[in-house]
Amino acid sequence: MMESKVFADNFSRSFSESGDFFQFLSARQARSKWMTAPSKELRFEPVERGSTLGNLYMQIYDHNGDADVLEDTMENTSLLLKVDGKDYPVRSCALKTVLERARISGHALNKVSKSVFAEILNYCMGVASGDSLIKVADEKVSAVHGGDPKDYTVMEMLPLFKATNDFLDREYPGNRFMTAHFDHSIATAIWRLDGQADKLLDTYHREIAAKGLRADKLVPALRFSTSDVGMSGANLYPIFLAGAESRIIPLGYPIRTEHKNGSGMEYFEEQLGLVYAQFEKAVDKQVQLMNIEIRYPVTTLMRVLKRIKAPKKASYEAMDYFMSIHGDAPCTAYDLFMQMSDVIFSAQCDGASGMRIAQLEEIVSRALNLCCPLLQLRTVFQLCACHPYTSNMTVTERFATSRYYCLMPVQPLLAFTVTATTL
Repeated sequence: MMESKVFADNFSRSFSESGDFFQFLSARQARSKWMTAPSKELRFEPVERGSTLGNLYMQIYDHNGDADVLEDTMENTSLLLKVDGKDYPVRSCALKTVLERARISGHALNKVSKSVFAEILNYCMGVASGDSLIKVADEKVSAVHGGDPKDYTVMEMLPLFKATNDFLDREYPGNRFMTAHFDHSIATAIWRLDGQADKLLDTYHREIAAKGLRADKLVPALRFSTSDVGMSGANLYPIFLAGAESRIIPLGYPIRTEHKNGSGMEYFEEQLGLVYAQFEKAVDKQVQLMNIEIRYPVTTLMRVLKRIKAPKKASYEAMDYFMSIHGDAPCTAYDLFMQMSDVIFSAQCDGASGMRIAQLEEIVSRALNLCCPLLQLRTVFQLCACHPYTSNMTVTERFATSRYYCLMPVQPLLAFTVTATTL
């Protein structure tokens, strides 16, 4: 039902064809506008259901045929924003930027009444300096950014997605648009790079075969996400799609283009040129994970998932699935990371929003960073083993050497065991 009510705060829609997705973004851009106004002149009004002011506004909106828009606003933020003498309902996703512009935060704001909340916002906005850049889309305010281009630079969704699609058609022949998702917080699309799979995964496949590891069929893919409400930059994520279900395997942090400091389409197109190098870097990191032995995988799995703040329910599901396949026998860090990625698949099966899936990808990617000290430690251990002056070092002495050469405290972490082998 909400797919037809594009004005609704919880509106979302998925697309299986790129043409439909681009047409939707084009129509939305035509229904949207950007406004600039002095921050100190912005005023918020509460429109709680059943209140005198709420009833008055409902009569006005009903007369204009927009009662559904105000009803949805009362269900969510219960706020209107006055700009240049006109009232605009405030969408839920706008609250993040509104609070940032007012320079206030705190859990107590969620507990006060809407009338008190609006009063607090008006007091803070009254002393704010500079202009605000206001995004109005589908009959509601979606964001209140800083008015200086250094604070926020407008990059419309449609040109960004088309530039990505055109780049892939030009540089990655054989790619295929897989899916796209839009909600008012974020828009995302995924392209499968089937035509370049052998080239991108050659090293990966050779290492898998050499080590005799079990692996689902993997397809390289690119996910692009962006937001015009301050939830995300224009970010490019190299990923793997695993198995028949196309489970998402994140490959580290994205290539980011922030909506600030005057960044525009020219800079974003330069960032697109880094995609291949990012894939090579990501595959190399996956190969390195294959050389780390985990002696206590279940304990390690749960501790790492806790450390990266993965959802508890999905974490326990990932643990149960891992134990049903591997038990608690030693494995590699690569096996464990692939299992951690099932946290994302579990959320997809539960119908998580596009924004939530993007957040989980970044959360799981943090696990790769936990392995960086271990990879450095393994390198030092190997150097110590090969050099005639250090080959007889004890483990304690090699840890001290690692601290010296890596210029960072390195210690056994999260039940990992590093196995030093001769390359």
